[in-house]
Amino acid sequence: MYRFEKIGETQFYLKALGMFPPSVAKRFIKEFNRKTKKLDSFSVIVDGVDFIMLNLESFGIILEFLKKNNERLDRSAWIISKNPVLDTEIQILLDRAESPKRKIVQNLDDAKDWIGVKEVIIESD
Repeated sequence: MYRFEKIGETQFYLKALGMFPPSVAKRFIKEFNRKTKKLDSFSVIVDGVDFIMLNLESFGIILEFLKKNNERLDRSAWIISKNPVLDTEIQILLDRAESPKRKIVQNLDDAKDWIGVKEVIIESD
């Protein structure tokens, strides 16, 4: 599962939860593309603190998606858990996406600093 919200003119917040199976990865990509298609550039905070594990098929889907967005990406900050397996998976994913604009950070404050937002306000349902 995930929650995806706009937090600024060109900034977004993604809260990843659970295992992010391929069906969820594909649904997220469709939503992301719909919300960013008119933007020349964008920044994203990926909050993976509650993320459990990345399915191998999802890894490939997300990697291709990240590579396609390298040109329009301004910056993205990835907050990850203290799960050594997941930490390694995310590091490999970011290395293969080949963009210095993506960075693993320790917390939300570091993420906000990296992408240049002062606060993150999440709308409730």
